[in-house]
Amino acid sequence: MRLLIVAGTVLSAQVGALCQAPPASPTSTLSYEYFRDKVQPIFLNKRPGHARCIACHENGNPRLQELLPGATTWNEEQSRKNFAAWTRVVVPGDPLASRLMMHPLAPEAGGDPFHAGGKHWKSQSDPEWQTLAGWAKTGTAQTSSASGLDFQVYRTTVEPIFLKARQANEGSGNACFTCHTKIATRLRLQPLSPGATSWTEEQSRVNFAVVSKLINSSDVEKSPLLLHPLSAEAGGDPAHTGGKFWTTKDNPEWRAVLAWAHTGTGAGSAAPAVTLDYAFFRDRVQPIFLNKRPGHARCIACHENGTPRLQELSAGATSWDEEQSRKNFEAWKRVVAPGDPLASRLLMHPLAPEAGGDPFHAGGKHWKSQNDPEWQTLAAWARGQKLDGSK
Repeated sequence: MRLLIVAGTVLSAQVGALCQAPPASPTSTLSYEYFRDKVQPIFLNKRPGHARCIACHENGNPRLQELLPGATTWNEEQSRKNFAAWTRVVVPGDPLASRLMMHPLAPEAGGDPFHAGGKHWKSQSDPEWQTLAGWAKTGTAQTSSASGLDFQVYRTTVEPIFLKARQANEGSGNACFTCHTKIATRLRLQPLSPGATSWTEEQSRVNFAVVSKLINSSDVEKSPLLLHPLSAEAGGDPAHTGGKFWTTKDNPEWRAVLAWAHTGTGAGSAAPAVTLDYAFFRDRVQPIFLNKRPGHARCIACHENGTPRLQELSAGATSWDEEQSRKNFEAWKRVVAPGDPLASRLLMHPLAPEAGGDPFHAGGKHWKSQNDPEWQTLAAWARGQKLDGSK
């Protein structure tokens, strides 16, 4: 199975750490033993018409450790590294919001439309799917402290936004619910009942609990619900798969969501913001734009006149000066989602689709794998790494 997901950071193999299963996250209690004994064998199973999961994921994301010569399964140290990686694609307590379960599940059974490795399960009743769901349920669901948010305001002003038909020039041109009832994301909305044009109150309350987690009480304007669909020029995130619906914070929909966010306490503080490092960009990222590649033009060949723009090199120069580098930095940070390489166009456009990349890039595909040294350098920049290696 190949999932378009960022792999978790692999835990180091310290003897002391092997005495107990590490938690999947500060709010997760997924069972390590269940994963080792029941989930891992699924990654090794053979399936007619499909490669085994390990065939792709030994080099893909999330990563599976390479089996030792002659081994038919992973040892304890490898299993713990696998566990650390794969807990990142599970929402504890919620199988239907977990990419591990939804990517390889057929769309007609409720799965996502995306999975480069194909669809392994035609039904949620498949024994493998049920095993994975059982693992997800071993974890404690993350709870929201959004009790102060107003449900009625949400139901009458926010939910209609998710249902609104969109014009071709609005985002992807599709209503929010058309994707968010089918795709495993943080905003997983309940599917509409056959023939229904809105949610029942019971469904709305389930949606309310999900959407409330996307509100940042410490700074509501930094809430993912407000930033993802907002254009980058207006202060929004650089990327949103569904496109940008709001070009300004004066948009009535944006203002309505903001007003609702102010009605409650939200879901707690967001993680500290990642800051992109200028020096790392100047000394480690910019050289990539100048590299020659067999069969491809150098990035600068197109981007001296393209978007994002690279400054034209001064006569006789082999790199950019300080002033030019700062202009490049300002232009290129707009195509990076700080802290999230896989949501960053800089990393996904030139990456081959079979490695998880976008289908779009006029300049071709430069990297066949996320393990490519150039891709890894760009990913480090997106994660906020500084020139001295710190964050």
